[in-house]
Amino acid sequence: MRLLANSTNRDMPFQAAIIDLDGTMVDTLGDFVVVLHHTLADLNCHEVEIARVGRDFIEHTVGKGTEDLLRRSLAHAWGLPDDDAEVLAQLPQALARYKHHYGRINGQHAEVYAGVATGLARLGELGVPLACLTNKPTAFAEQLLTLKGLRGHFRHVFGGDAFERKKPDPLPLLKTCEALGTDPARTLMVGDSSNDARAARAAGCPVVLVRYGYNHGEPIEEVPALAYLDRLDALDWATLNEASGPAV
Repeated sequence: MRLLANSTNRDMPFQAAIIDLDGTMVDTLGDFVVVLHHTLADLNCHEVEIARVGRDFIEHTVGKGTEDLLRRSLAHAWGLPDDDAEVLAQLPQALARYKHHYGRINGQHAEVYAGVATGLARLGELGVPLACLTNKPTAFAEQLLTLKGLRGHFRHVFGGDAFERKKPDPLPLLKTCEALGTDPARTLMVGDSSNDARAARAAGCPVVLVRYGYNHGEPIEEVPALAYLDRLDALDWATLNEASGPAV
């Protein structure tokens, strides 16, 4: 882990961490591909239309919540604008079919990234309170973390339906800090995208970003952050706290 110059918060050390799920802890693109293809088939999409919503498209699109992903996927499959009336009219049915398929497929085509389990265990040994905050629906996040053996590391799990707004709005981070009982300035956000970084910045949380996730096709190091990680177990809590200075 390499800390960047002029990027540290020198007022307070960190007391807790909020960690994103998709693209940060688990590679879920395989799940998204299968679920979206089943959903589009249920809406009587042609094979050519379904094929347009492939892994590359999803990797550049995922991260802003289920409704956003579905709306953009339908529009892309049909070659229509995101706000086309036909796309919007089909969203309720698409959402119902998507939830049906995701509930039964969740985790079957997903893999935990190398270093995640070890990194979470190390933070737990240090007594760092952890919360998972994702734009994935809470029930699916809970299900996935349990299936992958990660749920026990977290005091709280909040999904995109837990609060009135989703990341990149700061509200979910502020509410998660409230649940953890920590000040945002002393709560580290770990994510994989500009979405996470924007939310953290607006909430007043320092942010560390992983290099391997889904950043809408953009280089992650173009997004300002405290540090960038190749693996979650490269997160050095002691170094971050030393760089931050004593609590005041």
